[in-house]
Amino acid sequence: MAKGFLDGYKTYNTAAGFGSPKAWQKAFKQRMGKEEAEAILQGQQQTPYGILGIEQGATSAAIKKAYRKMMMLWHPDKNPDRISEAEEMSKKIIAAYSILTHS
Repeated sequence: MAKGFLDGYKTYNTAAGFGSPKAWQKAFKQRMGKEEAEAILQGQQQTPYGILGIEQGATSAAIKKAYRKMMMLWHPDKNPDRISEAEEMSKKIIAAYSILTHS
């Protein structure tokens, strides 16, 4: 029998709460800083905008939407048959998003 969404949700431990949006942003920035993102994209032919498939000067909402769309396509869990390629592309997508959102 297949598990439904609520079955997975019931197993999620929320005893400590979900955290504030600021805490999530801080945790995200700690995972990949601008320097690390630039190191990942160094030597790439594509710009961060090109990796996310958006035009230069895109709004923050467009950047976020493109990031989510690309992560849905390239997430390693969604590409088990080509996991190494998906992991590499995911790193590039996260790096591009990090560079475009760090001001």
